[in-house]
Amino acid sequence: MPEDVAPRADPVTIGSIIVRVLVLFLSVHQGLVGSVSDDLPRFQQIFLSTGTPYRAFPVEYAPGELIFIRLLGSSSMATFATRVAVVAFVADLAAWAGIRWAWGRAPGAMYFLLGTPLLVFIYLRFDLVAVAIATWATALVIRGRERAGGLSFAAAILAKLWPLVVVPMLMVQRRRQALIYTATASVLAWGAWVSISGIEAVRQVVTFRHATGWGVESSVGSVIWIATGGPVRLEEGTPRVGDIPAWAPIVLGCIVLALLVAIWVYADRRREDAPGAASLAAVGALLACSPLFSLQYAVWLLPWAAIASARGQRAMVSVAGLVTILTGTLFIVYDPSRVGWSQIILVARNLAVVALPAMWLASRARDRVPSSP
Repeated sequence: MPEDVAPRADPVTIGSIIVRVLVLFLSVHQGLVGSVSDDLPRFQQIFLSTGTPYRAFPVEYAPGELIFIRLLGSSSMATFATRVAVVAFVADLAAWAGIRWAWGRAPGAMYFLLGTPLLVFIYLRFDLVAVAIATWATALVIRGRERAGGLSFAAAILAKLWPLVVVPMLMVQRRRQALIYTATASVLAWGAWVSISGIEAVRQVVTFRHATGWGVESSVGSVIWIATGGPVRLEEGTPRVGDIPAWAPIVLGCIVLALLVAIWVYADRRREDAPGAASLAAVGALLACSPLFSLQYAVWLLPWAAIASARGQRAMVSVAGLVTILTGTLFIVYDPSRVGWSQIILVARNLAVVALPAMWLASRARDRVPSSP
């Protein structure tokens, strides 16, 4: 139970909220002048398409994000961008509120600080919505609201697939009721989705509309880009390089699974760290092995890093902060058609992400070393 949850303001929180309000206005202005992210034109294309999504036309987004697109969509890009920016802003504050409620003022302020470098682009994207839902799912479970937390976890998985790697936290924390609600609601929701859209819908989401190349921002893709020099091509709205062999997803999937098993088995010995450092390591493992690592995916790390700060995991929190700083920098300098700083920063960012699961598992090795007499 956090000790500093009293509704007192602090300069970091006040300043962070003011900055976010300013960023909201700037994001709305970007929409009004037509300077929007690559995601929004694709969102609008999906919104304006006729027929059953996934069946009549391919969709690379999970059903929760599709619902978001359908509800907020507009034929006017300025209107669409404004709606997305407002929802992202609200989701950002909601994630902070969930962390503050369950873990206290300092971790809440840390969430704001870690996310600040990503404000240069994140309010014109969907990802903060899934982050907020997953954060509140965890907060509700930690505060004993297991039914609501389990249903919220199911909603987070329906919105984006990545919160699935955090669900083992429920087993580690012995939150059986939350796990049952998460599993039951997820199976029912995904069963309804497949019955309506077909199993091909799942393939479209998992493969990002059957893309064949490595995202140049991914761990593997950035290395291939440097080693081969390209060419970089735009495939399904994402800069990609090379071709993904048929065996590569299987190998990467096995690596992710092995890492997740190791992370959560170790977390069973340090249950207090499950919502923070262990979850941070699990999301880091997923990002490190994914063939696609768009810049906005870095926001997935924020709540777990902030929660880890409540347990004094300074090294892992610092590395997560380095990831967000490098990602914000990448948005400013990144140019897939040119080599140089873009490649250097990409590799540094990806190495920092790889370090997150490595640091967590390395702490297991340190715990095994007997202390000196």
